[in-house]
Amino acid sequence: MASGAFQRSQRLLTSRDYQVTFDKARIRFSTPVLLVLAAEQTDQGGQLPAGPARLGLVVGKKHLKRAVDRNRFKRLARESFRHHQQLLEGLDIIVLARAGAGRVEDDREIPQLLDKAWRYIQRKRLKN
Repeated sequence: MASGAFQRSQRLLTSRDYQVTFDKARIRFSTPVLLVLAAEQTDQGGQLPAGPARLGLVVGKKHLKRAVDRNRFKRLARESFRHHQQLLEGLDIIVLARAGAGRVEDDREIPQLLDKAWRYIQRKRLKN
């Protein structure tokens, strides 16, 4: 598998992973197009492992009606995440599409918003 591939270890896989991230998210980045939640990874003992950043995507039909639009949003989010995953080491991240995502016509807008989100998360993380 190529090194730039979106591997299983880089994904939130179970509903429990998503629920823990929703519950423990200390960093939030919000725009009319998307919401990004980030939480530090922890194991059962509460220790912080130095694992790779993991990404979860929530893209509903309510906000992006056509499958092609939902898939495009997910593809752009994964690509942006791949480029910044070293900065996000040790975080579980969820990207949610919002109602404004359906009105985005420029393929550059979502990656630009996500780039801004990754920088914001890194700054907030360094403060804590």
